[in-house]
Amino acid sequence: MTGRTSRGERSGGFTLLMLCTTASILLLTVALLVTSSEDVADATPFGRIGTLVVTVGAALVVCASAVIARHTAVPAVRATAVGASIIAAALVAVMAFLFLFANSAQFAVGLLLACAAVLVALGGRAVAQASGTREAR
Repeated sequence: MTGRTSRGERSGGFTLLMLCTTASILLLTVALLVTSSEDVADATPFGRIGTLVVTVGAALVVCASAVIARHTAVPAVRATAVGASIIAAALVAVMAFLFLFANSAQFAVGLLLACAAVLVALGGRAVAQASGTREAR
């Protein structure tokens, strides 16, 4: 019976999948908006390339964090994933703040980024929580 997983572990995997998917969709939508619209690209102080690097990088970080939270038991890898998630969430939150309070009509992009920043931070939290539960077993 050791091959069976508990209901909590299955729902935790589904939660990680949904968190990763939603954050990636939000971040890649902003990346698509930046590449396709001159107004959005001009509204960000990071520029087009900087915004693309932050959004695509944060999408990669949240997906990697979900995989690490689910499958990796090495504490150093988990600590690195938590640190990367914190940095990515902070960068996305700064971009969201700048879009929300800029003198432009890009308020919706700021809302997308604010939601994505929360989800990236939750991805880091999932990695931190998974480290404690896996080592206790």
